[in-house]
Amino acid sequence: MAGNFHVGAREEVPAMTRTKKMENRAASEALFGSCARGDTDRLSDRDFLIVDDDVAVLRARAMSLKAEGVSVASYTFRKLEALAERGALFLQHLRLEASIVSDRNERLAKLLDGFRPNECYDREIRDNSNLAALITTIPPGPNAELWAADVLYVTVRNFGVLWLASRGRHLFAYDRILEALQEEGLLHAAGISTLRRLRFLKSLYRSDDSATSGTVIRMIREALAGLPEEYFPSAIRTVPAGEVLAGPSPADGSPAYLQVRDLEKRIIAARFLGCNRFADPALTSLNEWVRNPRAYANLSASKAPELRRRLAALGDISQIVRNG
Repeated sequence: MAGNFHVGAREEVPAMTRTKKMENRAASEALFGSCARGDTDRLSDRDFLIVDDDVAVLRARAMSLKAEGVSVASYTFRKLEALAERGALFLQHLRLEASIVSDRNERLAKLLDGFRPNECYDREIRDNSNLAALITTIPPGPNAELWAADVLYVTVRNFGVLWLASRGRHLFAYDRILEALQEEGLLHAAGISTLRRLRFLKSLYRSDDSATSGTVIRMIREALAGLPEEYFPSAIRTVPAGEVLAGPSPADGSPAYLQVRDLEKRIIAARFLGCNRFADPALTSLNEWVRNPRAYANLSASKAPELRRRLAALGDISQIVRNG
């Protein structure tokens, strides 16, 4: 096949003698990201793709891998094929860098081999700018600051991937993306070290670590000062948690990932007000979804309006208690 991805060794075992472990695998599985590129460091995730037609198989396999500390990207073939039809650059990422370790009937290999990226990603760049705008206002506290650093890291990387792809350059390693954006005149060399630190702050947030309040927001402001204002907010400010909970919703038709990151900010605001345990089952579920927005984005987006209403109600109750 013509694709640049490579296929790991596959086990050739008769169907009747396949082990239980093999039976629990998804139809197609692949290593991708820094582990596949060979440039891992202490901050790297172990990114692993699983694809199957059966959602139950994906759920069980994902649980098993996550227990081993693996970062799982789980897709049905239908979903992955839909992304391919839209020219999603995740497919190009896989096509160029993934190492396929198992692939029943070579479905994944054939899909990647036939993928071709779009020539223009202006709409996706605009959506990414709207995602970055979420950090314009944040609730108080160090956790909110780390959340903002995480969102900014994601949007800087997304922007680089999309903007460079629109110019025929397909890069996915964060440091290389920053270097390429500097080469293209979008970043100043002096600001790259600050942007690199976002990756460390992202790792703190995702490992439930902590940071000194005020320190992270200063780093974010330094990072924003070096980013093109056409695509990123020019400022970030802290506002009362109740204001976040009662704040405006993302525009109708906003991408699911933006919706779940907005809900995540509201969850942080609710926690700041003392709502650490949610009696509402829907909010308890949301508390889990925000820990893996890639996996739950579509589910949470469908329920976003109602969840925002319930979170706003928590803010009202907290205000009444404080004033009572």
